[in-house]
Amino acid sequence: MNDGHEAHHVIQFLNKSHAEGKLVHAYLFFGGDNIEKRHVAKKFAKLILEADQTAAHLIDTDAHANVMVISPDGKNIKKEQIVFLKADIGKKAIENKAKIYIIEEADKLSISAMNSLLKFLEEPASDVHIILIAPTKEALLPTLVSRTVNLNFSGLKKEKGVIEAAFLDVIHAFEAGELPQLVVAKHAVLLKAEPLAFFEAYQMYLRGVIDDVLLSQDRQQLKKCVGKLRALEEAKGYLKYNMNVSLCLDQLGIKLNS
Repeated sequence: MNDGHEAHHVIQFLNKSHAEGKLVHAYLFFGGDNIEKRHVAKKFAKLILEADQTAAHLIDTDAHANVMVISPDGKNIKKEQIVFLKADIGKKAIENKAKIYIIEEADKLSISAMNSLLKFLEEPASDVHIILIAPTKEALLPTLVSRTVNLNFSGLKKEKGVIEAAFLDVIHAFEAGELPQLVVAKHAVLLKAEPLAFFEAYQMYLRGVIDDVLLSQDRQQLKKCVGKLRALEEAKGYLKYNMNVSLCLDQLGIKLNS
């Protein structure tokens, strides 16, 4: 299959393939950050299933009937797990839509598991898509790699960045609907030390949310996200004009909660 797609083109490539009806049965996501690859795999599953907000939440929480995530059982992904996957493929989907299987840490597939999976890829079932996530292509059997579309994430971290865990805690608190004043007070040391970095991290987070919202066509949620992006952009502007950081955060909190 085709190789060499730059990491920053991965999402665009998948969107284009879907729009043109050119999806294949197996993809290999390699290189880069594992969390980012898993995020994109689930975003791709939402795209394939044309998931609404409820379905998107089920996919995010590994609870969607048409999306199965397979991880190592102990040190390896065993042949029995792939046998179970193949048996599940043979069952009729609860929803009359495609079935997606995300195999995390595919480099930990045992040789027998790889060979068992290879047999499926040689004669794939219709409306079934398998996404392998691995650190490198070399970690898998060459015959397995050759039967997948290889997508390299090695440059994705540089372009999109990875939101720091400390910032994510604050963002999740805001998104959960906690009182902005309490959130700011609780994380005052971090926010006052790196306000601009936080604003940019929050904007990055919201852009990812918007990608999912566009799939579900939830206009109300989209409007909220766009409003928050504007509020954050205004806050960045206020900082450039040397507004007091505490006042800037207070005003931002009010707008995020409106």
